[in-house]
Amino acid sequence: MTYKFQQLPQLVDKRGKLPSKGSYNKRANGVKSITTRVWHHSLTKLSAGGSNIVSFANFHVGTNGWPEIAYHLIIDPNTIINGKAAIYYCVDISKRSYHVGNSNTIGLGICVIGDYRTDKLSVAAIASIIDLRNALIKDGIGKYDKSHNEMPGYSWKACCVYDYNKAFKDILETIAPGANQKPSLPPDLYTIQEGDTFWSIAEKDGPAGITVNDLIAANPGVEPTKLKVGQTIKLGKAQHAYTLEPEIPKQPQSAYQYPLPSGVLKKGARGESVRQLQSALAALHFYPNKNAKNNGVDGVYGNDTADAVRRFQSVYVPRQVDGVYGANTKSKLKAVLKSKGY
Repeated sequence: MTYKFQQLPQLVDKRGKLPSKGSYNKRANGVKSITTRVWHHSLTKLSAGGSNIVSFANFHVGTNGWPEIAYHLIIDPNTIINGKAAIYYCVDISKRSYHVGNSNTIGLGICVIGDYRTDKLSVAAIASIIDLRNALIKDGIGKYDKSHNEMPGYSWKACCVYDYNKAFKDILETIAPGANQKPSLPPDLYTIQEGDTFWSIAEKDGPAGITVNDLIAANPGVEPTKLKVGQTIKLGKAQHAYTLEPEIPKQPQSAYQYPLPSGVLKKGARGESVRQLQSALAALHFYPNKNAKNNGVDGVYGNDTADAVRRFQSVYVPRQVDGVYGANTKSKLKAVLKSKGY
């Protein structure tokens, strides 16, 4: 059966053409099971390189462990077809995709690409939202329009919390009446719904800034990718549960056995910086002058030192053999000294 929404001129059928590792189960009563058109936004900024359907599919399949991309239909404001935002048909509407937990059977997942906490919806995107909704109504697919945060158990979701201009807010109220509501505080304890993983719960740092690492730290012994429907985890209580151990501060160059000078050194240079460079080279057996006093470590950047730098570069920086000490030579010299235990 071909539906009216499939005949929209800006619609592109991507079913079976996106990354997947299986297929969702069919709805109990097929398309007749759909009672609610559920509106999402991707929480990825329109300007981000990963704001596209292939990246979403890779994340949903590879990270969340779902069989296919989460949404049945995706509106892409970055791609214009016939003057309107492209609509991608990603998952057959007869399937129970993972986008709204225990309401997956009755929910049709529609996502507008963008993070509308900060992005603004374009005229082209608004036109496709309206076209798609009208076509779905004519097809008899769903009776209600709700935002993600109106669905049972998801009042804390920042989806779809749009920040549109006043004119579109009036339109949006007829499409998704609860979309303008601010998300509630996350519950201390959350009951797992169908398709949930720690990654899908946290998404973009999750509610109240709760990260995947917070969820893992607050729920020891819970396998993030093997959650069970009805299982209870700590959600609100997980905030700041993970504490990043402070990094060991990097030592200043003066703390090393062979500190290296900054900047550029070449023939004609003199002083302590040259002496530091010569000492480091000599420690690695690239002597300025093995037959001279102190192996040629004398603080003068002459022919011998330039030759020692060239010999080092020929081994470790073969694309820059010029006898001049600079950033690339310093970086490699530092790495080699470290590998030798200095």
